[in-house]
Amino acid sequence: MTPTLDRKELDELKARVDLVDLFRDSGLQPRKKGKNWLCICPFHDDREASLSINNERRLWQCFSCKAAGDAFDFLRLKEKLEFPAALERLRRCASAEPSAPLPTVTELPGGFRRQDLLNRVAELYQRRFAETTDGKSYLESRGISAVETWKAFQVGFCDGSLLKTLPDEGPIVEALQAIGILNSDKKELLRGCVVVPLTHPDQGIVGLYGRRIRTDAKNRHLYLPGPHQGVLNWQSFKSSGRIVFTESVLDAMAVWQAGVRNVSCLYGTQGLPEPLKALLERFEVREVVLVMDGDRAGLEATQTLSQALREMDRTVTAVRLADGQDPCQILQEQGPEVLQKLLTQTQKEAPCAPVSPTSRITSDKGFELQITDTKYRVEMIGPFSSRLKANVLAAHNSGRWTQDRIDFYVHRDRAKLERQLVSQLQLSRTTASQHLAELMAAAEEWAKDRKAPEKAENDTVQLTEKQKQEALAFLRTPNLARAILTDLENLGYIGEENPKLLAYLIGISRKLPKPLSGIIISQSGCGKSTLTDFIEQLTPPEDVMMFTRITAQALQYMAQFLLKGKLIIVEERTGAESAEYSIRILQSRQKLTQAVPQKDPATGKIATQIITVEGPVAYLETTTDPRINHENATRCFEITLDESQEQTERILQAQRAWRMPTRKNRHRQAEAIQECHHNAQRLLEPVLVFIPFADQLVFPTKKLRNRRDHERFLCLIEASAFLHQYQRERGRTEDGDDYVMAALEDYRLAYQLAHEVLSLTLHELSRGAKDLWQLIRAWVHAQADDRTREFLFTRRDLRRVTDIEDHQLRAALQELVDMEYVEVAAGQNGRAFQYRLLVAHEQEAPVALLSPEDLERRLSR
Repeated sequence: MTPTLDRKELDELKARVDLVDLFRDSGLQPRKKGKNWLCICPFHDDREASLSINNERRLWQCFSCKAAGDAFDFLRLKEKLEFPAALERLRRCASAEPSAPLPTVTELPGGFRRQDLLNRVAELYQRRFAETTDGKSYLESRGISAVETWKAFQVGFCDGSLLKTLPDEGPIVEALQAIGILNSDKKELLRGCVVVPLTHPDQGIVGLYGRRIRTDAKNRHLYLPGPHQGVLNWQSFKSSGRIVFTESVLDAMAVWQAGVRNVSCLYGTQGLPEPLKALLERFEVREVVLVMDGDRAGLEATQTLSQALREMDRTVTAVRLADGQDPCQILQEQGPEVLQKLLTQTQKEAPCAPVSPTSRITSDKGFELQITDTKYRVEMIGPFSSRLKANVLAAHNSGRWTQDRIDFYVHRDRAKLERQLVSQLQLSRTTASQHLAELMAAAEEWAKDRKAPEKAENDTVQLTEKQKQEALAFLRTPNLARAILTDLENLGYIGEENPKLLAYLIGISRKLPKPLSGIIISQSGCGKSTLTDFIEQLTPPEDVMMFTRITAQALQYMAQFLLKGKLIIVEERTGAESAEYSIRILQSRQKLTQAVPQKDPATGKIATQIITVEGPVAYLETTTDPRINHENATRCFEITLDESQEQTERILQAQRAWRMPTRKNRHRQAEAIQECHHNAQRLLEPVLVFIPFADQLVFPTKKLRNRRDHERFLCLIEASAFLHQYQRERGRTEDGDDYVMAALEDYRLAYQLAHEVLSLTLHELSRGAKDLWQLIRAWVHAQADDRTREFLFTRRDLRRVTDIEDHQLRAALQELVDMEYVEVAAGQNGRAFQYRLLVAHEQEAPVALLSPEDLERRLSR
């Protein structure tokens, strides 16, 4: 049976497919010639490259065999598909990631920035919309007549006047052609369209949507070339836990005008675009309302989208519109009140019948759960302060089984286990999701029953005499730093000795007057989260708080002493971006103070209340972005991880060894290590730390930020002495305060940990850019001797020489260009970019820190 498809959806699917990429993916090799592309025709014996591709018009034609058409026609002819199969292939192509990214900043002629150009063009279109009547008349004819709505969505109109503000040719014209505002004929792509900007919370305007106002237009919906990157009204994702999705931009504007402001659109019925899916996850929107057109395509899309959203653990409701109606039509014909009323009469999309456990057996270590034909054995892993970890074994009656470790509070862990239940046990996705929900509920109930008595003891944990002696023996270990590293390796974290010790000392510093902070920086999969997980495991549960997200005001309204002396860990920096200001104040001033107007419940009068949240706190976060905000960088140690192939091999060997039968008791060993560190850290007394040789130390003074770097270095020495307090000279001040005296060994450890970190911090390049620059220097000198300025190279050359992944190479190379270590020598209008090395010699001076040996000589004089 042929699927239902309206012309609008088919046009939108075609618009989202890059024809040149489609031909490349089919094994052909198009080459640019003028404004078109030429390649060998696959539909006849062609040796002359007779097929021409016009990527702007999204059409192709062979001049020999006369085959022609668009993306849909090519798929149907090339792969010999019937209409339904060709349509499905087109949908997959339209939703796939692009094979070539949009031009980056350096790829635009004249050095123009894509975002700057889009902002300027959008502003011009908005002025033309306000000054002319064509765009207003069209929107009014669709029922969207409120000036407030036009302003909210920054509506513009493209009447061709942009060309009058541009020169006939030059870099700006080429840049506008590169991003698709102008086509190869220097005509505006969106001429004759009402234009609405599409935005992103981190990048501003990233795309434009155009709706042709002529009723006879063949393609009424236009977008800039490339995939849909922007989201309409993304602010609604952030401000509401419930979002309304319509099919089109104009439908969303109609809903907004009817008084429902938490609305966005899907750009058609072909599925849930990735940018919308990402924002649902990022802002934790839990409920989705679908308002699709009242036709068969809209009904089918509602069913498909509902299933996809339920698999994302979202509550889905739907608004049923009458046959043939859409929100614009209802707004125009019946008014905003009727449309608003319809939106409140949502129907919940009925999920599959719920499942219930048929039996449950609970023990001190976990529980067993039988759900229909599947038995789950769950071994819980403490502590349960901010995590809910467990080892899960799932066995089906058919003999199929799977096993994994999961944190029920981490979405990616739940999604991974759900995929395993589907693939390994062959459960349906819906059934697997329901089983997972039952497992999580049972795990929470199990942990709740055992966490209540634990919580009462957390503030004053009483150690037995045996525990005290074991903890003291550990703290008096002659090489305590090596013992800590050994324990971390036994837990499964291999290599990265300096990052591990530095992160551990940051955690310990929570008990000092001026705790330390750190940002762990590396690519995905390098071990950032694993390191913070282990630091959390080794910290007493009453002293650590792990967050996946912190909202802007969350820290400011915590109980006054809840954060005092705590280690705060943020799993990923993007989860705490809105709370950055509060975190920085905690790091600098060790407390948050705010004045808040509040109503007195007795008198009804407004009075200002002072709310204080006490610190200090130690702080750890992870990120994949090497570009650190300067205000954050001056307060934190930037901890980079080893991304080398040798480190990868060490990790793989350890992962294999971890599963050998010689490690049968690894989980019990891990519990013993955790208990030892918990008790040892509980024995660390909050004493003063003095550095008797502080007046002998030297530090760089060239940069203003050295003032904070110097303070952090001294605090690191203090943290080492504090950790070794049972091995250092101790005493009492005249005021009766206990103190510990730092030793040369503490300076030696701080120097070992901080020297490389400070070298990177004080260099003007990030770690990735500096490493790439050093590789480029060595390679260029080997290839060109002293003629380095004459030697040109491409990104392809660098990928071959350095083996660095392309996305990482692009970012580092862009930084080298921005910092004028490398320059773009040639490349535009479709030609490969070529680069030239500008700085061929190391310019930085070594960090002016005394070596431990130099300090020892000074002290022995």
